[in-house]
Amino acid sequence: MSETLICVADDVGLRVWLERVLDMEWELECVTSSDLSRVTRLTQATGARVVIIAVDENDATRSLKTFAAVQKACPRVRLVGLSQRISQDLLLDIMRTGARDCLITSQDSDSAVESIRKVWLSAEAESEPYTAYSTQRNITAVLGAAHTVDTRFFSQNFATEVCNQSDDANVLAIDTHATDNQTFYYDSLNRLTLKDLINRGDGFDRAFVETALEEYAPGLRLLSGQVTETELDGDAGADLFITITQLASLFDQVIIRIDQSATEEWLKAIGSDLGSIIIVTHQTVDQIQRTQALTKLIKTHVQGNCRVNVGIDGFEKRANLSIPDAEKTAGCDFRFALPLEWRYRLDSINAGVSMSALPYRTAYQKRLSQFVREHQRRKSAPKKKRLFGRVREEA
Repeated sequence: MSETLICVADDVGLRVWLERVLDMEWELECVTSSDLSRVTRLTQATGARVVIIAVDENDATRSLKTFAAVQKACPRVRLVGLSQRISQDLLLDIMRTGARDCLITSQDSDSAVESIRKVWLSAEAESEPYTAYSTQRNITAVLGAAHTVDTRFFSQNFATEVCNQSDDANVLAIDTHATDNQTFYYDSLNRLTLKDLINRGDGFDRAFVETALEEYAPGLRLLSGQVTETELDGDAGADLFITITQLASLFDQVIIRIDQSATEEWLKAIGSDLGSIIIVTHQTVDQIQRTQALTKLIKTHVQGNCRVNVGIDGFEKRANLSIPDAEKTAGCDFRFALPLEWRYRLDSINAGVSMSALPYRTAYQKRLSQFVREHQRRKSAPKKKRLFGRVREEA
């Protein structure tokens, strides 16, 4: 049994009070409310069954958002409120959001340990095997090893192919660094942006999103971001975590293209919610080396069951750097190698359509389709020792 409690609080006074009344009964891990992604990582790492969340009456909306976000990300964890004082209305609100109890510092010093123990035992009594983290895991992030890698092109074709291979898929593709009137290279007239949803917190549902975002293709909706690294610090990172968690509950799959300039900030904000990551690199030594560094960075921000897939875009068989050599340098197997086919890419980009919509078959589309088929199958299959077969160097 784990003996760790997690406390989400910005107020040092509340943390000190909790440490004092617990009197070494449990080990206490404290997290600020601006780093909600770390809560999920800690529950995964420690197996903690109870998360204590500070309640601020001066910012009740923020407190409720925090309860909702943690509950969605860690559905099997028990939540307990912590406050210096709380109104009856706010107490009822946090109970509706998922809290099992609320500790009041002015009156619960003697009973806090017993109250937490009751909540802990109720979680321990569950008949199903305990898992701290959400089993949904339906978010895929696409990262580039360098800013020269065209993750816009890869992401749009990957998302489209996911829909092509699923008859009833409900997919949301997010371009976090979109240009005006475009999402990836697709023309988009949607006025709703990721920033708009972040400002709404979790105050939106499926009907709202489906109305605001028209289907670009059957089962596929697009959302533009334009979120920079400077907008991911502090509370903004927590707001992003809440929004992405809510979107993940509304769609079968969420695919997020993350710009290379803000990779670490995005991983810190939502890394614990990611089910898979795709790293796209070119066939150059410097980018392969960056890929190795990027995989190490990823491990510090994601959960252990997040799948990381690496592949080459613009693959050239006759290049001196072969796939086995690149894999040795990167320290991992590559899952795909997509040819450049520059003419067809230009046709796709200029027409604003996916490679699969072009009036001719391409090697790029064939190999992407193979990767997506494996990616989707492995995603829904039971745990395996290996993710995908290694890429073969095809002409």
